Amino acid sequence: MRIGVIIISIIVVAALVVTYVMMFPINSYGETIYTPPPEDYGTSGDYDDSTLTFPGDEEEEDLLEPMLMITGGPIRLDVGQTYAIPFLMTDFPSGTMAEWESKNPAIAVVSSDGVIYAVSPGDVEIAVRAGDKRSSVLVTVNELKANRIIIVVDDEIIKTGSNSYEVSVGDVTRFTAKIEPEGAKVDKIVWVLGNGNVASLSQNGEFVAEAIGATQVTLTAGSLVDAITINIVESGVPLATIWDYLKYGVIILIIVIVIIVLIVILASRRKKEKARMRAMAARRRKEEAERRAREEAAAYEMRREPQEPRPPQSESRETMKVSGTAVGAGMNPPVDRKTDLERPLTLDDLE
Repeated sequence: MRIGVIIISIIVVAALVVTYVMMFPINSYGETIYTPPPEDYGTSGDYDDSTLTFPGDEEEEDLLEPMLMITGGPIRLDVGQTYAIPFLMTDFPSGTMAEWESKNPAIAVVSSDGVIYAVSPGDVEIAVRAGDKRSSVLVTVNELKANRIIIVVDDEIIKTGSNSYEVSVGDVTRFTAKIEPEGAKVDKIVWVLGNGNVASLSQNGEFVAEAIGATQVTLTAGSLVDAITINIVESGVPLATIWDYLKYGVIILIIVIVIIVLIVILASRRKKEKARMRAMAARRRKEEAERRAREEAAAYEMRREPQEPRPPQSESRETMKVSGTAVGAGMNPPVDRKTDLERPLTLDDLE
């Protein structure tokens, strides 16, 4: 019976102790944190308990740690390729910039925004920094593989087909090899001549036409191959060149004919224009002559109209020579001719 009472008492005491301890939070160092309530706590209905601070109420932003991480795994590129490195950058102070770095720019270089350019084969570490955080990635640059090889022919050689050309005996030319894509490397380039009886070909691409005939020039680089056909003709003007001259001659002839036709058309138009101008000038001269004729006829008619007689002028006695016998006989007295011309005609003169 006593043992039961003791056990119950211990349980009750333990419960009270636990309840008391839970009323006061304990920090990470084991110290009890006690914030006494304000003096008016529970005495006023206007009290706002939201102003009390408790552990864990700090702003979440203060607890976030800045993070910087390149999200992609190891990167493999070919020479000449570019690639934008994906990365994650969070919870840094405003204005924090990421800084990129290449451990070996001879293999790959990186821009300020994280774009890498593969320069030459090899492995290189690309790193990014922001604040006190750093992340890096391994970049492997593979040698650029060639996928095509082309024989480059001098422009002076006459082309007779898609892959055939024509040269004359004694001509010397130089062929070159073009690798695609640009910057790719091949192990070894080999030049092969099909017919050694008509020409010779060195390993640097020099071709010498020695006799009339045809041969094939082949270029190999590993598994890549390109070939052309060369026709060697007698020295002089090749037939292909003559045909080119004929084509150019026909084109020039057509141009000359077109120019002549245009000149004839322009000359004809100019001739018609001159004829029209001459006709207009003749018409204007005719109209002017008719107008003058009408004016002269009108003036002539005006001169022919009778004029009113003027009053007779007094005759000077000094100029009159009258014979007494004539006056007495009733005859007209003689008149001086000079005076008679200046006076107007009268009825006596008409009689």
